[in-house]
Amino acid sequence: MYVNTDALLRSLPDIPDVMEKLQSGAYRLWGGVVRHAAGTEKAGQIVGHLLFPGDSQQTQQRLQQLQSTLEKGLGTLQDGMGQLQQSMGVLQGLQSANLVMSGLNLAVTAAGFVIVCNKLNRISDQIQSQSEKIEQTYGLVKEVHDYNILNDEAQFRSLILAAQQFCEQGDVEHLKGLIAPFHKEYQLTKLVLEKHASFAASSVVRLPQITLLQDRLVNLGLTLSHVQMRTGAVKYSRESMVQLESDIKGLNAQRFVSLTSDRSIASTIKHDQFTHITNFLQQGKQMLPALSYQADVIELEARHPGLLQQASESKEILLLAA
Repeated sequence: MYVNTDALLRSLPDIPDVMEKLQSGAYRLWGGVVRHAAGTEKAGQIVGHLLFPGDSQQTQQRLQQLQSTLEKGLGTLQDGMGQLQQSMGVLQGLQSANLVMSGLNLAVTAAGFVIVCNKLNRISDQIQSQSEKIEQTYGLVKEVHDYNILNDEAQFRSLILAAQQFCEQGDVEHLKGLIAPFHKEYQLTKLVLEKHASFAASSVVRLPQITLLQDRLVNLGLTLSHVQMRTGAVKYSRESMVQLESDIKGLNAQRFVSLTSDRSIASTIKHDQFTHITNFLQQGKQMLPALSYQADVIELEARHPGLLQQASESKEILLLAA
């Protein structure tokens, strides 16, 4: 059934009722979804989906404006304070993720895909410059894969270049052939990170290399999702984003447990090391609402083709009514 999205899509600042209920805590945010808050008659039901501008600076400005508006309710409202604070936390996470990821529409738009590919290439350069330490980091998983780092980098860069070329050409059949290699790269990176997350010492001694590998994991997940979207596998595109969100959450939890349970390591952590570890874990946590948004926006684009293009051209945060 055709749905006229123009009738459902409005600029968020132009919907005072939604803004007031977000401010009062009657509505809450998670990722790009506005829901009725817990304790209300329609608790959990979706009010609408947020769509962010295509320009990352524009998105950052609008997120800051939205946060400023909601902050006016803090300290003056008694009801719904917990819901409001939860929404504020999500907004802060989205702002941080937008800066780190250079945009919040990466999984669907062509421009976002270019950003992700460029980031993967830069990560490869950094890994190459730290090849000795990276090879030592991969040493823990030699029983899983006898790894040759130079050969891997060559294959990896070829994969990214091929994906860019096939996406630009609209070559769906060849793109389908890249899905398995992307899965392999993603799973290998994830296995290495899982192995190190169980060793408390790794979070201290090898944190720079682990940070690079986690950045690679995130951008591989985004790339895989985009390639699947371009081949028409919308279900699997969304599942890739949901899996990435779950993996980052799981790695964070595993790393936290290993650090807190190994007292011999915890007692030797220096102040600057503790700060770096905390920042790393916090960055992973702040990324989660943005990854949730990516999954939601894939589903919206599948239901309403061209919707993301409208959002990208807007200077405001848009709300698509449920």
